[in-house]
Amino acid sequence: MRIPIFLALIAALSCQAQQVTGPKTDLVQGPGGDLKIIVVQGEGALNNIRTRSAAPLIVEVRDAADKPVAGAEVVFQLPPAGPGGVFNGWMRNQTARTNSEGRAETNGFTPNDEAGRFNIKVTATSGTKSTSIIIAQTNTPNGAAGTGTKVKSKSNLWKVLLVVGAAGLAGGIVAATRGGGSSTPETPPTPITITAGPITIGGPR
Repeated sequence: MRIPIFLALIAALSCQAQQVTGPKTDLVQGPGGDLKIIVVQGEGALNNIRTRSAAPLIVEVRDAADKPVAGAEVVFQLPPAGPGGVFNGWMRNQTARTNSEGRAETNGFTPNDEAGRFNIKVTATSGTKSTSIIIAQTNTPNGAAGTGTKVKSKSNLWKVLLVVGAAGLAGGIVAATRGGGSSTPETPPTPITITAGPITIGGPR
């Protein structure tokens, strides 16, 4: 009689454990990882203030598997003040959608008249995923490397050198015409002689 009672006790404890633990279920997770933005064009660009020209910004959005993401929303945000520019004449922000290749680009970007470095914030969103990067650019007087101050200083230096050189050349010409430093004596001027002719006095005719 003791063995069946022991077996019955084991069975009761097993049923109680199953009720506490519950059935095992599999967890379903969505694709992990974040979006990433790759800058195709625009990083380190030098914009021309004089002609108000700049290359368009082009980025590519990819997923965790490094595949292009189509239909993602991409927002390009310019700085509110200082060196920078505007989109289409007045806007600081521009929104675009990625194409089948995962690329999005801006249009109508014009630099302002302030020289210097600035950052453009780019944010990509697809579903519940979002990521951002910074694109650095520089406004220059003529689209060349260097700031407006350095270019102006270099130009002024050349002007000073030209003025000094011209002054030295003019001084040398004046000294040469005056015979400065020459050991040859000057020729004395030729004397002028006045000779009086005969004087005749006669009666009235």
